[in-house]
Amino acid sequence: MREIADAAVTFPAVTFTTALLVVAGFWLLVLLGRAERDGFDSDADTNALGMGDLPVAATASLVIALAWISSLVGSVLLHRSEVSGLLHALLAVAVFVVSLALAYAATRTVAQARRRLRSSIRDPGGTPPARPGAGRADTTHRRPEP
Repeated sequence: MREIADAAVTFPAVTFTTALLVVAGFWLLVLLGRAERDGFDSDADTNALGMGDLPVAATASLVIALAWISSLVGSVLLHRSEVSGLLHALLAVAVFVVSLALAYAATRTVAQARRRLRSSIRDPGGTPPARPGAGRADTTHRRPEP
C-alpha cells in the first residue's frame, strides 16, 4: 500500500492525482447541487477531439481517471525497476505520455461505442423507439371499480 501511495505523489502520477482530486471535487459539487454537470458543454466541443457528443465533464473525468490509473501502474513498475538518473527521468516522461495517450484512446473508444449504441437505438427517422406499452392503457395497477 505504501508503494502505491508513494507512486501517487511522485511524477508522473502526481499530475493526474492532482487532476483527479479536482474532478472528484467537481462531481461532489454536482451531487450537492452547487455546480451543473453540463456547465462546460457550451464552451467546448468534444467532436473536435473525436469524442462525439460525450459531455465535456464526462470526457475529461474519464481521461483523467484512466490516465491516473495507467500512470500509477507505470510509476510502480518504474520504481520497482530500480533505474536511476537520466534514464529514470526519461522513462517517467514516457510513462506520462503513454498514460495520457492510452487514456485518450480508451475514452475515444468509449465515445464511439456510445455513438454506435445510440444510433442503433434510434430508427432511420431519428426518433427514439416507442417504449414497450406506450400508448396502451396500463390496467395492472388500477383500483377495482366498486
